[in-house]
Amino acid sequence: MHYARDELALRPNTRAGLVIVAVVAVLGTALSAAAAYGAGAGAGLAIAVVFGVLLALSIGHFLRAKIALTADQIVVRGLLFQQRRARARAAEVVRADIDAHRAPPGDTLFVLDEQGELLIRIAGTYYAREDVDRLVESLGVPCGGPDRTVTAAELATMYPDLRLVSFVERHPWRIGFAVTGVLIAVILGLMLVATVAGL
Repeated sequence: MHYARDELALRPNTRAGLVIVAVVAVLGTALSAAAAYGAGAGAGLAIAVVFGVLLALSIGHFLRAKIALTADQIVVRGLLFQQRRARARAAEVVRADIDAHRAPPGDTLFVLDEQGELLIRIAGTYYAREDVDRLVESLGVPCGGPDRTVTAAELATMYPDLRLVSFVERHPWRIGFAVTGVLIAVILGLMLVATVAGL
């Protein structure tokens, strides 16, 4: 199999990165204001700090993120992690647009080895689609996948022998309700503490 010798380096789409940063900033501001109004300035400040950290992590990830393909390796880099896999082990790619619920479908590559085991997962959501096309072409291995946008649960059903997606991805509503419940309980608890302290 022939591999191109030049390194292919992909960076996130600037527009996609700005959208993520804007969403985190707006959501953080809204929740901080709601917490401050309902439970006092301390609660608002706590929520603001949490979202400030999330905003900083989002910006840091966007600035550091990179997907690189060399003659020897597949490299996926983020803010807090870096994965390297031997390119020679790549035998097949499953490409899927995964419905992220209220977010743009996530263009995702699952690179498999010769045994059909997941070698590396590459999230192309924040990269230009033509760049992900170039990556698939440069890998030079067969590429398949669903011809429509699917949920993580549907993808797991289509490929039952491959562990492509996690339990959390297959059951986003359950996790979402659980997280929402915890947040509501925390806010109500803060409001109760503030009320009792004011008596």
